[in-house]
Amino acid sequence: MAPSGAFEDADFLNMIQAGNSELYFCADGGGSRSRGRLVDIEGTVFAEAKGGPCNPSTNLERAVASVVGLWNDCCSVIGRPNNQFEGVVFAVGAAGTYLDVAKDFLAACPPFARCCLMSDGYAALIGAGFGAPCSLLIVGTGVAGHRLYANGRSIQRGAWGWIGGDRGGGSWIGRKALRHCFAALDGVVPKDALSRETLRAIGGIEKLRAGWMRDLGPDRLAALAPLVLEQATAGDEAARRIRDRAVEHLAALIAVIAAPDVPLFAAGGLVSPLRALLSKKTGLPILEPNADALTGCWLVATGRAPEERALLSDETAE
Repeated sequence: MAPSGAFEDADFLNMIQAGNSELYFCADGGGSRSRGRLVDIEGTVFAEAKGGPCNPSTNLERAVASVVGLWNDCCSVIGRPNNQFEGVVFAVGAAGTYLDVAKDFLAACPPFARCCLMSDGYAALIGAGFGAPCSLLIVGTGVAGHRLYANGRSIQRGAWGWIGGDRGGGSWIGRKALRHCFAALDGVVPKDALSRETLRAIGGIEKLRAGWMRDLGPDRLAALAPLVLEQATAGDEAARRIRDRAVEHLAALIAVIAAPDVPLFAAGGLVSPLRALLSKKTGLPILEPNADALTGCWLVATGRAPEERALLSDETAE
């Protein structure tokens, strides 16, 4: 790992190492992986790092360990002692911060000079529009829709999790494929390319008998989504039905968060194969984000974008 954005001023580097210049340690904490970035007030990037899951609501200890690991890795890049927290603003967008665990999470993290906490979705929203009002659809393992209004308020829709929500996302698509595969094995529906490819991805009947379903969760289900989309493109009817239904679910969410006067961005691992279909379904251009969630954290922490003021589902922005 190397710092992104080379800095050659030896005096300034010495200031950074000694803690005499304010730094922003930004962290994007997701349910399956996390990223860290060390920047200054102007946005110059000194170090970046990657780490493990960071969802305080599901595993507080692991989330804190990921933050500590990111911080240690960034410090090692610039030669700064990892126990030197003076002048460091910790700006973090983490999954699960809508819950009461947020205070416990910050209390368990290193004692940075100041903390700026937001949800990972809000950080991505701010990065997408670079702090300007916009809408953002996130389609990966799960699904979430966000919108930032001109008054600084924001909404989040979706993100209910893989059991009751995430309609149209990777885990939802994978679950549909798995059910189709089992129906084909039972003879309820004819075997086809989708059922065969799904069974192959699982590892065959032997893997099922050996307990493949044990501890099955959203990540493993979402791993089946790409093959569904590939089979849909190849012409498999069952795969097409799943894909088209996913597009309908996502288009319905877009209708809730989008508006004619604000740009609509989309991010996540499944956006690329679905972008054209979503744009055709909604009649809206679906844009690439201007920047990432780490930039969103930096924008909020430096006052260039509003802090998160999320509205509940029964509240209005006006």
